[in-house]
Amino acid sequence: MEASLEGVALLVENVQRSKEFYLRIPGATLVHERGRDFALVRIGRSQVNLLRAGDLPPDAPRFHLEVTASDVDALYEQLREAGVTTDGPPADHSWGDRSFHAIDPDGNDVELARPWGAR
Repeated sequence: MEASLEGVALLVENVQRSKEFYLRIPGATLVHERGRDFALVRIGRSQVNLLRAGDLPPDAPRFHLEVTASDVDALYEQLREAGVTTDGPPADHSWGDRSFHAIDPDGNDVELARPWGAR
């Protein structure tokens, strides 16, 4: 099994302003946006998810990493056996992925997911 860094998600104050910034990078394209709350920008093979910080608590993580693996269930078991704390086993989500989260030693969120469209 192989894991791959897919992208990062950033909590931002103004999604429109941040989207305009990232779209200035040559080759960047807007994949999806949802009003003033979310935008997904692809840069090469990776992506930047821009999420409006909004009403989140001030101590909420300001970003998280997104890592994909062909077998997210096996990855979960492997990390659990290695002593990594997670939010529980992988779960299917309405937006089309199967994922779970781990927190690194500094409190950063790492989302581990099956690639979109993979079964």
